[in-house]
Amino acid sequence: MTLEFHPAVQQDFNAAIDYYAAEGGGHLADRFEAEMRDCLTAIKSEPRQFAFYQCTTAFRRIRLRHFPYVVVYREKLDVVRVTILKHEKLHPRFGMKRW
Repeated sequence: MTLEFHPAVQQDFNAAIDYYAAEGGGHLADRFEAEMRDCLTAIKSEPRQFAFYQCTTAFRRIRLRHFPYVVVYREKLDVVRVTILKHEKLHPRFGMKRW
């Protein structure tokens, strides 16, 4: 399985890293990055194991375990495209136009 990323996901990730680095120092930012990496590994190994996103069967989501973030992705053939990385407090439709 191959992972692809919408270009805005990198911006979302960088913003989260910057926030956690400012709030809790490098250690907290490193924990966020490690947890994000774990989520991506889980998606890559078994993308169908996670819940559908909102009321659609086209997209799925995984929540980071210790941070209030959600990764939204879509599986097509042998490619998983990550479209959204968002804080859970953001509007549910955040990033919907990226699809």
